[in-house]
Amino acid sequence: MLNKFFIFLFFIFFSSSLNAHTFTGMVGFYDGISHPVLGIDHFLAMVSVGIVSAQIGGRAIWTVPSTFVFIMIIGGILGITAELNKGLDEQVISLSEIESVNFLADYIYMLIEIGIILSVILLGLAIAIDKKLPVNLIMIFVGIFGFCHGTAHGLEMPWASNPILFALGFASGTATLHLFGVGIGHFALKTSISSILLRIVGIFFAVYGFYLIFQF
Repeated sequence: MLNKFFIFLFFIFFSSSLNAHTFTGMVGFYDGISHPVLGIDHFLAMVSVGIVSAQIGGRAIWTVPSTFVFIMIIGGILGITAELNKGLDEQVISLSEIESVNFLADYIYMLIEIGIILSVILLGLAIAIDKKLPVNLIMIFVGIFGFCHGTAHGLEMPWASNPILFALGFASGTATLHLFGVGIGHFALKTSISSILLRIVGIFFAVYGFYLIFQF
Protein backbone atom coordinates (compact mmCIF):
# COMPACT_ATOMS: atom_id res chain seq x y z
CA MET A 1 0.00 0.00 0.00
CA LEU A 2 2.78 2.42 0.93
CA ASN A 3 4.69 1.63 -2.28
CA LYS A 4 1.56 2.29 -4.36
CA PHE A 5 1.11 5.64 -2.59
CA PHE A 6 4.63 6.79 -3.50
CA ILE A 7 4.24 5.56 -7.09
CA PHE A 8 0.99 7.54 -7.30
CA LEU A 9 2.72 10.67 -5.97
CA PHE A 10 5.57 10.23 -8.43
CA PHE A 11 3.31 9.97 -11.49
CA ILE A 12 1.24 12.99 -10.45
CA PHE A 13 4.42 14.98 -9.82
CA PHE A 14 6.17 13.88 -13.01
CA SER A 15 3.17 14.34 -15.32
CA SER A 16 2.55 17.84 -13.93
CA SER A 17 6.21 18.68 -14.44
CA LEU A 18 6.12 17.71 -18.11
CA ASN A 19 2.81 19.35 -18.95
CA ALA A 20 3.04 22.63 -17.07
CA HIS A 21 6.65 23.61 -16.77
CA THR A 22 9.51 25.14 -18.75
CA PHE A 23 12.84 23.67 -17.68
CA THR A 24 15.99 25.78 -17.33
CA GLY A 25 18.78 23.27 -16.77
CA MET A 26 20.41 23.22 -13.36
CA VAL A 27 18.63 26.39 -12.24
CA GLY A 28 16.08 24.33 -10.36
CA PHE A 29 18.77 22.54 -8.38
CA TYR A 30 20.40 25.79 -7.27
CA ASP A 31 17.01 27.30 -6.44
CA GLY A 32 16.24 24.24 -4.34
CA ILE A 33 19.48 24.48 -2.39
CA SER A 34 18.98 28.20 -1.74
CA HIS A 35 15.64 27.69 0.03
CA PRO A 36 16.87 25.86 3.16
CA VAL A 37 20.25 27.60 3.18
CA LEU A 38 19.18 31.23 2.69
CA GLY A 39 15.84 31.10 4.47
CA ILE A 40 16.74 31.81 8.10
CA ASP A 41 13.71 29.96 9.51
CA HIS A 42 14.47 26.88 7.41
CA PHE A 43 18.17 27.14 8.20
CA LEU A 44 17.70 27.28 11.97
CA ALA A 45 15.18 24.44 12.04
CA MET A 46 17.29 22.12 9.92
CA VAL A 47 20.51 22.77 11.80
CA SER A 48 18.53 22.23 15.02
CA VAL A 49 17.37 18.81 13.83
CA GLY A 50 21.01 17.78 13.47
CA ILE A 51 21.97 19.19 16.87
CA VAL A 52 19.04 17.51 18.65
CA SER A 53 19.84 14.17 17.04
CA ALA A 54 23.46 14.50 18.21
CA GLN A 55 22.28 15.32 21.73
CA ILE A 56 20.15 12.17 21.79
CA GLY A 57 22.94 10.08 20.30
CA GLY A 58 22.93 6.51 19.05
CA ARG A 59 20.77 5.63 16.08
CA ALA A 60 18.93 8.95 16.42
CA ILE A 61 21.92 10.65 14.79
CA TRP A 62 20.76 9.29 11.44
CA THR A 63 17.13 8.23 11.99
CA VAL A 64 15.89 11.67 13.11
CA PRO A 65 17.42 13.68 10.21
CA SER A 66 16.44 10.94 7.74
CA THR A 67 12.84 11.14 8.92
CA PHE A 68 12.84 14.90 8.42
CA VAL A 69 14.25 14.66 4.89
CA PHE A 70 11.96 11.79 3.88
CA ILE A 71 8.74 13.46 5.04
CA MET A 72 9.95 16.81 3.72
CA ILE A 73 10.29 15.34 0.22
CA ILE A 74 6.69 14.08 0.40
CA GLY A 75 5.51 17.55 1.45
CA GLY A 76 7.66 19.08 -1.27
CA ILE A 77 6.13 16.90 -3.97
CA LEU A 78 2.63 17.81 -2.83
CA GLY A 79 3.54 21.51 -2.71
CA ILE A 80 5.15 21.48 -6.14
CA THR A 81 2.20 19.58 -7.62
CA ALA A 82 -0.26 22.08 -6.15
CA GLU A 83 1.78 24.98 -7.49
CA LEU A 84 2.06 23.49 -10.98
CA ASN A 85 -1.65 22.70 -11.19
CA LYS A 86 -2.80 26.07 -9.83
CA GLY A 87 -2.55 27.89 -13.13
CA LEU A 88 -4.25 25.05 -15.01
CA ASP A 89 -7.14 24.88 -12.53
CA GLU A 90 -7.87 28.60 -12.87
CA GLN A 91 -8.57 28.06 -16.59
CA VAL A 92 -11.38 25.53 -16.05
CA ILE A 93 -13.24 26.69 -12.91
CA SER A 94 -15.50 29.66 -12.21
CA LEU A 95 -14.50 32.86 -10.43
CA SER A 96 -16.38 31.92 -7.25
CA GLU A 97 -14.67 28.54 -7.19
CA ILE A 98 -11.29 30.24 -7.68
CA GLU A 99 -12.00 32.50 -4.68
CA SER A 100 -12.94 29.47 -2.55
CA VAL A 101 -9.82 27.60 -3.60
CA ASN A 102 -7.62 30.63 -2.92
CA PHE A 103 -9.17 31.07 0.53
CA LEU A 104 -8.50 27.41 1.36
CA ALA A 105 -4.96 27.69 -0.03
CA ASP A 106 -4.26 30.77 2.10
CA TYR A 107 -5.56 28.96 5.20
CA ILE A 108 -3.40 25.90 4.51
CA TYR A 109 -0.36 28.09 3.85
CA MET A 110 -0.96 29.87 7.17
CA LEU A 111 -0.96 26.52 8.99
CA ILE A 112 2.26 25.55 7.22
CA GLU A 113 3.92 28.82 8.25
CA ILE A 114 2.80 28.27 11.85
CA GLY A 115 4.32 24.78 11.71
CA ILE A 116 7.61 26.21 10.47
CA ILE A 117 7.69 28.80 13.25
CA LEU A 118 6.88 26.15 15.87
CA SER A 119 9.71 24.01 14.52
CA VAL A 120 12.20 26.81 15.21
CA ILE A 121 10.80 27.39 18.71
CA LEU A 122 10.42 23.78 19.86
CA LEU A 123 13.68 22.51 18.37
CA GLY A 124 15.49 25.49 19.89
CA LEU A 125 13.97 24.66 23.27
CA ALA A 126 14.95 21.01 22.84
CA ILE A 127 18.56 22.11 22.33
CA ALA A 128 18.38 24.41 25.36
CA ILE A 129 16.94 21.68 27.58
CA ASP A 130 19.70 19.27 26.52
CA LYS A 131 17.85 16.16 27.67
CA LYS A 132 17.61 12.83 25.90
CA LEU A 133 14.01 13.17 24.83
CA PRO A 134 12.13 10.05 23.66
CA VAL A 135 13.20 9.29 20.10
CA ASN A 136 9.69 8.33 18.98
CA LEU A 137 8.30 11.65 20.23
CA ILE A 138 11.06 13.60 18.50
CA MET A 139 10.50 11.72 15.23
CA ILE A 140 6.77 12.52 15.29
CA PHE A 141 7.44 16.23 15.68
CA VAL A 142 10.31 16.13 13.19
CA GLY A 143 8.03 14.43 10.66
CA ILE A 144 5.36 17.11 11.08
CA PHE A 145 7.94 19.88 10.83
CA GLY A 146 9.56 18.24 7.81
CA PHE A 147 6.20 18.11 6.04
CA CYS A 148 5.60 21.82 6.72
CA HIS A 149 9.05 22.84 5.48
CA GLY A 150 8.80 20.62 2.41
CA THR A 151 5.36 21.88 1.43
CA ALA A 152 6.57 25.47 1.81
CA HIS A 153 9.54 24.72 -0.45
CA GLY A 154 7.24 23.24 -3.08
CA LEU A 155 4.74 26.09 -3.00
CA GLU A 156 7.54 28.66 -3.34
CA MET A 157 9.26 26.99 -6.29
CA PRO A 158 10.16 29.51 -9.05
CA TRP A 159 8.06 28.87 -12.14
CA ALA A 160 11.07 28.45 -14.47
CA SER A 161 12.72 25.82 -12.26
CA ASN A 162 12.92 22.15 -13.11
CA PRO A 163 10.73 20.63 -10.35
CA ILE A 164 12.70 17.39 -10.11
CA LEU A 165 16.02 19.20 -9.79
CA PHE A 166 14.39 21.66 -7.40
CA ALA A 167 13.32 18.80 -5.12
CA LEU A 168 16.79 17.26 -5.29
CA GLY A 169 18.25 20.67 -4.48
CA PHE A 170 16.26 21.37 -1.32
CA ALA A 171 16.70 17.75 -0.18
CA SER A 172 20.49 18.01 -0.64
CA GLY A 173 20.64 21.40 1.07
CA THR A 174 18.59 20.11 3.99
CA ALA A 175 20.73 16.98 4.41
CA THR A 176 23.86 19.13 4.41
CA LEU A 177 22.43 21.38 7.12
CA HIS A 178 21.51 18.31 9.18
CA LEU A 179 25.10 17.07 8.93
CA PHE A 180 26.32 20.52 9.90
CA GLY A 181 24.06 20.43 12.96
CA VAL A 182 25.20 16.93 13.90
CA GLY A 183 28.81 18.11 13.72
CA ILE A 184 28.06 21.11 15.93
CA GLY A 185 26.25 18.94 18.47
CA HIS A 186 28.95 16.28 18.47
CA PHE A 187 31.82 18.67 19.17
CA ALA A 188 29.83 20.88 21.55
CA LEU A 189 29.02 17.95 23.82
CA LYS A 190 32.68 17.13 24.42
CA THR A 191 33.16 19.79 27.12
CA SER A 192 30.85 21.31 29.70
CA ILE A 193 31.58 24.86 28.53
CA SER A 194 30.78 24.19 24.89
CA SER A 195 27.67 22.27 25.98
CA ILE A 196 26.46 25.31 27.91
CA LEU A 197 27.17 27.54 24.92
CA LEU A 198 25.16 25.19 22.75
CA ARG A 199 22.20 25.44 25.12
CA ILE A 200 22.44 29.24 24.91
CA VAL A 201 22.38 28.94 21.12
CA GLY A 202 19.19 26.89 21.47
CA ILE A 203 17.65 29.68 23.52
CA PHE A 204 18.53 32.19 20.81
CA PHE A 205 16.92 29.93 18.20
CA ALA A 206 13.73 29.72 20.26
CA VAL A 207 13.69 33.48 20.87
CA TYR A 208 13.99 34.07 17.14
CA GLY A 209 11.04 31.73 16.65
CA PHE A 210 8.95 33.80 19.05
CA TYR A 211 10.05 36.90 17.14
CA LEU A 212 8.68 35.31 13.96
CA ILE A 213 5.29 34.95 15.65
CA PHE A 214 5.06 38.71 16.08
CA GLN A 215 6.13 39.19 12.45
CA PHE A 216 3.54 36.69 11.19
